[in-house]
Amino acid sequence: MVSSSKCLKVVHICQQDDPATGGAVRVAVEYVKRLPSYEVEAHCLFLYGQPGYFGNELGDRAHYLGITNSREFFKFGRLVSFIHKFQPDVIHHHDGLLWCHLLTFSHPSIIKIAHAHLGATNKTLLLTRGSFAERVQRQSTDILICITEDTRNSQIQQGGYLPNQTHVLYNGVDTHLFYPSTHTERTIARKQFGLPNDVFVVGFVGRLHCEMKGTDDFLKVISLLPSNFWALVVGSGSDGEQLKHLAATLRISERVVFTGILEKTVKAYHALDVFCLTSHYEPFGLVIAEAMACQVPVVGFACMGGVNELLSPDTGYIIPNRDLQVMAQAIIETIKHPETWHLRHQNAQSLLRQNHDWEKNTSTLAQLYKKTCSNL
Repeated sequence: MVSSSKCLKVVHICQQDDPATGGAVRVAVEYVKRLPSYEVEAHCLFLYGQPGYFGNELGDRAHYLGITNSREFFKFGRLVSFIHKFQPDVIHHHDGLLWCHLLTFSHPSIIKIAHAHLGATNKTLLLTRGSFAERVQRQSTDILICITEDTRNSQIQQGGYLPNQTHVLYNGVDTHLFYPSTHTERTIARKQFGLPNDVFVVGFVGRLHCEMKGTDDFLKVISLLPSNFWALVVGSGSDGEQLKHLAATLRISERVVFTGILEKTVKAYHALDVFCLTSHYEPFGLVIAEAMACQVPVVGFACMGGVNELLSPDTGYIIPNRDLQVMAQAIIETIKHPETWHLRHQNAQSLLRQNHDWEKNTSTLAQLYKKTCSNL
């Protein structure tokens, strides 16, 4: 049993110090930054690669095993060595890497928490590697934290977790960093990205991955809009070069700006008139919350995943069928009639305060750590 007066030591384990790997690492970093305020000594351990983007934010609370990839299995022992030296009370996993869960499973005195950023795979695939990995993770996990109710239901129904073993803790958005722009901030942001002030700017922020994020459809929508509609594409990913080629094929290259990864994405939101969600599947959609915090209208296709708990007809414009022409028209209507967004913006702000406040959710996570450790 851990004394309630003791400052808990927690290590959050992530795959790599790279925003392009997905939103899980950002979630881990946001909690690690805030947990010390709640008497939790939190650190982040990156399994693969070298210091990168997030190391600057965490300083000496970021650690690296320096493994290149999973083929360097002879280096996996570095994880065991780190745990032995760091002596955490809690190990908090953010990526479903089988070898990582197997090695931490051998530490029964340490609480193991897994963060489900995705739903479970289908249980009918009983012999697949993924299904085996999920069984191992389930057996080595004391508490499962899910980022949405949709994820939680999937992990219970398909993943085999017990209801009382799971908790929902929504991803947050920092409203001190993401806020509505002033006219001056909007002008400065557009100048930064080389965007004219007399055009309408439609934005995409996220991983450049067509199969999941539908970034190719985003560009196709832009091609259906009048020439005074420009696109701002923020992020990186495996389909980056393919998308630049597609923009050229669609003859819209001159009005599409690719920024790569930005240190301060709020500048991108400040430059936008409309934010587009073109994902085929979206477990949460942190970028949607960021856009809402900046009071940028969000127009999106209905898609599978927990994003539906954030983006709804009450908070945005939802297109039920994946019709590119309908989305293009919805963007035009949004800009023509900004007055219709007043109530949606209010609803979105209320939802962000209720479910997506980092400080509030970090406090909840700290309490969960302490309660679970006290029951050990």
